[in-house]
Amino acid sequence: MAEPFKGLFTQGMVTHETYRAGDGSWLSPDEVRRDGDDWIHIESGQPASPGRVEKMSKSKRNTVDPEPIVAKYGADAVRWFMLSDSPPERDLEWSEAGIEGASRFVQRVWRLTAINDTAPGQDEALERKLHRTIAAVGEAIEGLQFNKAVAQLYELVTAIEKSKPSETRNDAIRALVKLVSPMAPHLAEEAWVAIGGEGMVSEADWPAFDPSLLIDDQVTLAVQVNGKLRDTLVAPRGLERNAAEELALSSEKVQRLLAGATPRKVIVVPDRLVNIVA
Repeated sequence: MAEPFKGLFTQGMVTHETYRAGDGSWLSPDEVRRDGDDWIHIESGQPASPGRVEKMSKSKRNTVDPEPIVAKYGADAVRWFMLSDSPPERDLEWSEAGIEGASRFVQRVWRLTAINDTAPGQDEALERKLHRTIAAVGEAIEGLQFNKAVAQLYELVTAIEKSKPSETRNDAIRALVKLVSPMAPHLAEEAWVAIGGEGMVSEADWPAFDPSLLIDDQVTLAVQVNGKLRDTLVAPRGLERNAAEELALSSEKVQRLLAGATPRKVIVVPDRLVNIVA
């Protein structure tokens, strides 16, 4: 019988630090507590010794019961942390702090869906960020690089939070809910209802992106004086050499260094740098 898949993707193990009592017996994570730089066996009050971070196993008692964690933070926060911490082919070290961070992100997304202050107008910077995120998240998911997809979504949420009310922000929030649905399905379905989405978000069309918005129309020019970096300037992509030279010479930092002197030579590398030889 033919194999149904062309290749096998082997994911990493979930790992946790190990602990031993004074007699060498293994201790579970909930049997020890940290006291400064030391570890203490809670029941006996005796010192405990931390060991290597190893894959979770019953024999070394470094397993974590998921039920209390899911009850406290929710399944989506747990799933989000596991997908965001490392590439799926690598081992994942379990971290309570990581779960807490994922839970905070889930709340940030939920708060965005409660925004009702709409306003006309477009936000070009946010629109560009949105379309780049859609493209990057789709590519990352197809490549099973979920941690990269999560990183892109963190950036998009921050951009939406910093933006002002606009039609673009409403569009970005709607697209965000769709983008998080593969990693946080419960959150996404609740958020979809909150923003007035029809049906289930898992059945909604995946957001489309405009390829023209993936191209940077601006570049950062490094401005050097005698080979040393003195300033960085934002300029339109494809700026002509003469215009780039004039822009660099107009920099206040460059003017202070030149002190009224005329440069002996100006070297322009298009879209990259301007080197002024004084």
